[in-house]
Amino acid sequence: MKKLILISAALFSFNGWAITDYKPYDENANAEEQISDALETAKLNNRYVLLQMGGNWCPDCRTLGEYFSRPDIKTWLDERVVLVSVDVGEWDRNLDIVEEYENPISEGIPALVLLNSNNDVIFATLAGELASARSMSKNDLIDWLNKKIEPLIN
Repeated sequence: MKKLILISAALFSFNGWAITDYKPYDENANAEEQISDALETAKLNNRYVLLQMGGNWCPDCRTLGEYFSRPDIKTWLDERVVLVSVDVGEWDRNLDIVEEYENPISEGIPALVLLNSNNDVIFATLAGELASARSMSKNDLIDWLNKKIEPLIN
């Protein structure tokens, strides 16, 4: 019985870390420049800008980033937004940007901020809504995007 419990515990712990190699945040990127470029692209293409704030050390951030790269979710995003990943490190990088957009990381990461092409905040996850992203399924995320983001951009 002990052996079964140990094997189960090992499997569950590995399952939670199944996508740990994915790193959605470029730690050397100039986030201000990326946001500026994204706003220009959004204006030209009638899109919004979606800031994804987090860090590569964070399993929930990596999970969300990995989900965003999956073909069905990437297509959903590409049709609506220009995605910019903003590395906040361990709450020690790009904090001026974080503050500019209502400090969405105060209750946890990853955090999202939806901007119109004029750089106005339309939506932000101010209550840590995605801080447990690794417990979400891909379908949960699509449902969440359709419920929270889709009505704001149509």
